[in-house]
Amino acid sequence: MEFEKEGHGAQIALPRPVLISIVGFWLFYFAIVTLRALVLWPGDQIEMLWRRAAVALASMAVTWIFYRLLRPWQNRGLRQAALAAALLAVPAAIIYSTANWYAFNDIDEKHKKEQKLTKVVVRSAPRPPTPPIIPGAGSQTVPEAPTAPEPPQVTMIQVGSPHSDDEQMTPIQAIADNSANGYFFFIAWAALYLALCYAAEAQMLERRTAQLRGAAQAAELRALRYQVNPHFLFNTLNSLSSLVMTGKREEAERMILNLSNFFRTSLSGDPTEDVPLSAEIQLQRLYLDIEGVRFPDRLLVKVDLPETLRNACVPGLLLQPLVENAVKYGVAPSRQPVTIRLSALEDSGGLVLTVENDGEAGGLRTEEHGTGVGLANVRDRLAARFGDRASCRWGPLPGGGFRVTLTMPMIHAC
Repeated sequence: MEFEKEGHGAQIALPRPVLISIVGFWLFYFAIVTLRALVLWPGDQIEMLWRRAAVALASMAVTWIFYRLLRPWQNRGLRQAALAAALLAVPAAIIYSTANWYAFNDIDEKHKKEQKLTKVVVRSAPRPPTPPIIPGAGSQTVPEAPTAPEPPQVTMIQVGSPHSDDEQMTPIQAIADNSANGYFFFIAWAALYLALCYAAEAQMLERRTAQLRGAAQAAELRALRYQVNPHFLFNTLNSLSSLVMTGKREEAERMILNLSNFFRTSLSGDPTEDVPLSAEIQLQRLYLDIEGVRFPDRLLVKVDLPETLRNACVPGLLLQPLVENAVKYGVAPSRQPVTIRLSALEDSGGLVLTVENDGEAGGLRTEEHGTGVGLANVRDRLAARFGDRASCRWGPLPGGGFRVTLTMPMIHAC
């Protein structure tokens, strides 16, 4: 059932669904009563039909007034609404019974007069004569003179006696007697109406709860997304400061240009929306180009992205904290070239993304000296986006280095 705002914010049912319920309720009543009459009294039902239709239409109007009087009570709690319905159903039932009496009283009187007395004639069969026995004559009998047949017996059966209960009832008594049925009808409709109202209110609350839950999740995703940018900016400015202090002006200028492109790309999208995996990888390549200015001889990058997974959808900037950690704790402290590898594959669990580096102490430095911001951010974003369907696992590699593996559902269209 639809709802609208009225007054100081109370939720009320719109007239259209109420009208549908009223018309449907009394049409069902009309159909049941007509079918019952056709089965029990299969004679001419034309006159009775339009009289029933008139009563049904009058009942619809009464039910509409009943609804208008009941509507202010529906927002005061179920108990008060039920009590109001029980009280308002009394005059509604009386009006319904009165309309019903006026519609059918003349026909009832006509039928009673026609069926006042019905004569049923029962003819008794004549009794055969028994011949008398003459004493001393053995078995000889003397025929008896024939007798006239007995007159037929007539039995009078009275149908619709003038002393029956129906004829003794006054119009007020008849209306009061039929009001019990009408009271049941209006109570039944009120129960249907209140049930629809509270069901619609429950659905509205569910939708509102879902909207609030979605808004909270979007806010959480935005907070986690924007948490990445200051973290990355802090690391990049440190790198830029080092270039300036060492007199590498060209490298610093190139880093500023790349940094500008990176932020223009990363901040242009909605943080709550997914992006194609190819776009996410391209953004990380741009970031690694920035860091490559700082570590031109130590930073190597390898990307393993199958063509079939280029359009797979992932949360934007999901890999950024992991790539930052790989640079900070794998490349920066190492004196040898370090390879950062980004790979993607699809298995039975969905999409699997891996970020790893082969630095000598990458994993240990992350555990001992890292703040945990990057890994916690990625884990929380996956939980907010996919719930229990996603996971984030990390740990050091046997030969040195560190690996982070992300598993999430496969989504093919962003």
